Amino acid sequence: MKALHITDYLPTLSAHLVTLPDPTPGDRNIVVQVAAAAFNPLDAKLSQGAMQAFFPLTFPYIPGTDFAGEIIAIGRSVKNFAVGDAVFGRTDPVAGGALSEKVCVDQSQIARRPSGLSGATAACLPTPAGVAQQALNTLNAGPNAPLLVTGTGAVARAAILLAHRQNPGSVFVLGDGLDRVANLGATLLSPTDPGLGDIMAKTAHVLDTTGGHLQAVVLEHVKPGTHIATVAVPIDEATATGKAVKTAFVFLQTDAAILADLINLSRTTPLAVPNFTIFDLADSVSVFNNFVNGTLKGKPVMVASPS
Repeated sequence: MKALHITDYLPTLSAHLVTLPDPTPGDRNIVVQVAAAAFNPLDAKLSQGAMQAFFPLTFPYIPGTDFAGEIIAIGRSVKNFAVGDAVFGRTDPVAGGALSEKVCVDQSQIARRPSGLSGATAACLPTPAGVAQQALNTLNAGPNAPLLVTGTGAVARAAILLAHRQNPGSVFVLGDGLDRVANLGATLLSPTDPGLGDIMAKTAHVLDTTGGHLQAVVLEHVKPGTHIATVAVPIDEATATGKAVKTAFVFLQTDAAILADLINLSRTTPLAVPNFTIFDLADSVSVFNNFVNGTLKGKPVMVASPS
């Protein structure tokens, strides 16, 4: 099979398209013919070496965690899936493997994909929507409790839509480029909005998807006792203590039940980013390099075959 290989972290990272033996499934494993694989900011951070403390890579490494495709082989203990099933899922970041023609994963890392949902769209869901749901579960805000979400990217978009199911009319978004999340049912706020202080005074739950200056704005206005879940940059203990807030840094743990729930919800709710850039596996070296060094923006999705 063809796959993208990288040989080290930046600055000595080198990417190549290589030919490898096809994977064979272990007892609980499933081999998927990859129809689509989506890049996430985490993939860039992994390759830059920024996540070594959490996800140390072994080289050579096949990048990519989020994928969709069709099962072509199963292990003998796999009971709930069969060859020919359309699925989507997320590999462990340390394992990677999605930027390839075939990927081997544990059965707990996938869920079925309905025939009406394209592989490219399904591949955009696992990490952004999955971590949004996990962060919301961590906050456990309760019905109609006000929630502030920072950012306007894929995670923020999914969080807004997921939170709106439980808290209609009580979701606020703090960010730049707010047009990207317009018409999702949330109240939009810029960092200089004069009403931000009043809203923060009534808000006990924050989902921070960005870190950086938006996290700083939140901490400037936050009230004591607020619960903040961050998915990009953790809040240090000294700051949390000084502000008297509860914080949690959320790492996505792939959960088949969450994947199944997200895929069912996606039938009626546009959880995935609506605009993504499609590329072929043959072009993955240049696309990957440009994504990692920041010259390629947006959501790149490798489409290996019609899906």
